[in-house]
Amino acid sequence: MSKAVTSPDATAYRRFSADRQIASGFAALREGGVDLSQIAAAAAKNDMPVRRDAWFEGVLDQLPICVYMTDAGGRVTYVNRAASAFVGREPRIGADRWCITHKLFTIEGASLAPQDGPMAVALRESRPVRGVEAMLERPDGTRTPILTYPTPLFGDDGALTGGFNLLVDISKRKQAEQKLADTLHHDGLTGLHNRPALSAHLDRRLTQARLAGEGLVVMRMDLDGFKALNDEHGHAVGDAVLVEAAQRLRASADDAFLARIGGDEFMLVSGALQTEGEARAQAERVCCAFADEFFAGGHSFKISVSAGYARFPGDGEDQIRLIAAANAALNLAKSEGPGAMRMFDLAEQAREQERVTFSRHLRQAIERDEIHPHYQPLFRADGSIAGFEALARWKDPVRGIVAPASFIPAAEEGGLIARLDAYVLRSACIEAARWTQPLRISVNISALEFQSGDLPGRVAAVLAETGLDPERLELEITEGVMVTDADRAMATFGKLRALGVRIALDDFGTGYSSLSYLHRFPLTTLKIDRSFVAKLGVTLESVAITRAVIQLGHALGIEVVAEGVETPEQLDFLIQEGCDLTQGFLLGRPLDASAYAHVTGA
Repeated sequence: MSKAVTSPDATAYRRFSADRQIASGFAALREGGVDLSQIAAAAAKNDMPVRRDAWFEGVLDQLPICVYMTDAGGRVTYVNRAASAFVGREPRIGADRWCITHKLFTIEGASLAPQDGPMAVALRESRPVRGVEAMLERPDGTRTPILTYPTPLFGDDGALTGGFNLLVDISKRKQAEQKLADTLHHDGLTGLHNRPALSAHLDRRLTQARLAGEGLVVMRMDLDGFKALNDEHGHAVGDAVLVEAAQRLRASADDAFLARIGGDEFMLVSGALQTEGEARAQAERVCCAFADEFFAGGHSFKISVSAGYARFPGDGEDQIRLIAAANAALNLAKSEGPGAMRMFDLAEQAREQERVTFSRHLRQAIERDEIHPHYQPLFRADGSIAGFEALARWKDPVRGIVAPASFIPAAEEGGLIARLDAYVLRSACIEAARWTQPLRISVNISALEFQSGDLPGRVAAVLAETGLDPERLELEITEGVMVTDADRAMATFGKLRALGVRIALDDFGTGYSSLSYLHRFPLTTLKIDRSFVAKLGVTLESVAITRAVIQLGHALGIEVVAEGVETPEQLDFLIQEGCDLTQGFLLGRPLDASAYAHVTGA
């Protein structure tokens, strides 16, 4: 140490560093990062008194760093000027030195008594204690975070005489750390907690709830229609709505923990809630908070929130299961429409899981071309076959043959219907082009596919690829395509008819059944819905409706087909009334094309 001091007072420093207490004090200063040149400069300003400890304390008074000393019992016995100023209280001045005769301040978390804490460890190991964080409490009650460097001091006989301590104010560092923590654990837009903070909090709350035998609620919330709002009005307006939504959630959530976990997605973790009624009441408060309109960017918006909630411990005993249950409940709520809220239900979740699994398997089947058309014959009154309707069939390894009524809605919901329609259309046209007999082939087109784009262009491309005569192709559509956008439907129908393709109106009588459709649109075929055919001979209404549809079709020059014929009596009535074509299980089931090779000549 002495070699590092080059000031004129180096000799005096070396002389008094031979004293164990003073040497320990200088060593502690060096351990605390004090430049030895500061010590030398301070020593040069201090005349050499008779008492070495007075000289040492005089040196310490010149230092800008806070220093205090304790006796063997941990009582503060000396504070230098920097420490006195930091503490904010002047000690009493003795005759020959600064002397502390009372407790000046207390330090939490860094006991200086030799029987416990870091000081005890230092005593046992005869070493300084580096960097102990603590909280200083002043006489006026104010508190400041500090870093202390306590070092035990020993007399010439080796007995403990006290402690030498450095004190560093770390309040600015703590503020910076807190600011960083806030940035890492809070959403920058809304000020709510973020996903990592949610995970940490939920772990703590679950631990507390288990120990206390309490319940709690996890609620997942989405803003209804937010994506459309954001796309139409821009991110600035969307951000303003999110900020307002966060404020409303805060106001309605009482003491609950709130987090924004992404986009318009929020999550709430309640305090201790024991009953289902309490959980529902909290969810209702959240939903009611969105009753008033939002105002942003000069616009007003009516925005609701959909919520799903799950309870601990009944719906999940750990964070993963509990959040998954809340997500499942939210999905059920959203299926009911905007502003709905649902509690997790295990039975409904099982059904929802089956739906998700079914949709996944369906997607895989479509991607692997595992769905193939079966063909059901259309019969004339004389018993001859006029053509076939192509009906998609899915042979699932577990479920067996799955009918279209089961998987077509799932395909529409999952965005798979366009690919499925295109595959069935192309497969049916390829098959029909192989037939030596010029039989008709009918293919169903979903309303979503009809409205999604250039259907006439896709049909023309398939006809060109397969070489099928357009007059042999019939596309079956439902009334919905004409109701949604009549002008667009009219234009599409016109283009299809220009190709030579036939157009059939499927399920006639179950929808709007407006006569204006039959007058305006270039339809070639009406298909009487099976629900009317099934009641022939049972209700007078079905008989009257079926007879009227056949007569109407003939009056307009439109071919009429009855589907779902399953009894001889139904068939006899339809033939007697002059129905052009019939189809149903009585006449022929949907089968693989090879089963009808004797008819098609394939």
